[in-house]
Amino acid sequence: MLIKILATLLMTVWVTTASAYGWEDDDPLLLSGGGHEAKVEYELTCDEQRARDPSMTGEEYTDFLLKFQDTDCAKIFKPGDIGFGGGKVFHVTDEGRHGMEIAPYHHTSVEYGCWYVGLEGARNQAFGAGKSNTEVALGKNCVSHYGGSSIFDVLRNFDAGDFRDWYIPSYYELKEIYRVLGPYTVTEKGSAQHSYPQFFWSSSESYAIWMWGLNLTTGKNALAGHSKKLSVLLIRDF
Repeated sequence: MLIKILATLLMTVWVTTASAYGWEDDDPLLLSGGGHEAKVEYELTCDEQRARDPSMTGEEYTDFLLKFQDTDCAKIFKPGDIGFGGGKVFHVTDEGRHGMEIAPYHHTSVEYGCWYVGLEGARNQAFGAGKSNTEVALGKNCVSHYGGSSIFDVLRNFDAGDFRDWYIPSYYELKEIYRVLGPYTVTEKGSAQHSYPQFFWSSSESYAIWMWGLNLTTGKNALAGHSKKLSVLLIRDF
């Protein structure tokens, strides 16, 4: 009888302690230990485990999320969902654990740059080639033909969602965005000479000074010289 009374008192203390700390019925409480060592533990939710530690750099958090998406706490995405960076997901792999998302907004009237700079290593049009194409072009240290900003200035300063791993999509990555997400509305008008805001840059060079581009409203493709001003919609992997 004495043992039963003590056990009841201990359970009362546990419940009272949990209430005092503001835990609700649905919160994940774990009872651990035995005898006089028994205690209440709080189990972090998946969202809390996924949260960025203030000490992490953007690159460290990107690496953390890639690994976290392989755990039981992975956030499962489907095309059209909003990704970690704030843009729409247009491609998924591993049953939705990983994939690609577009940026939450685009930039208009952006010159590509690299005027008369050969980008032979960035001519891959294939799906999945955007990142390597972008890295090749970044290595050329290209500048604007007209002395303004280029697509690479936009890229270096872009940090939507606190991520810095955005890149310029390849030609077939642009086509996949259009195929999966449908027409992308662009309301801006060309505000500068040689400006075509409905067309978006790809990272795939055709030859010499020509880059592949795509109208994300109609799906029509085009070749544009490096000095022309098109829109840019960056993407990232997750």
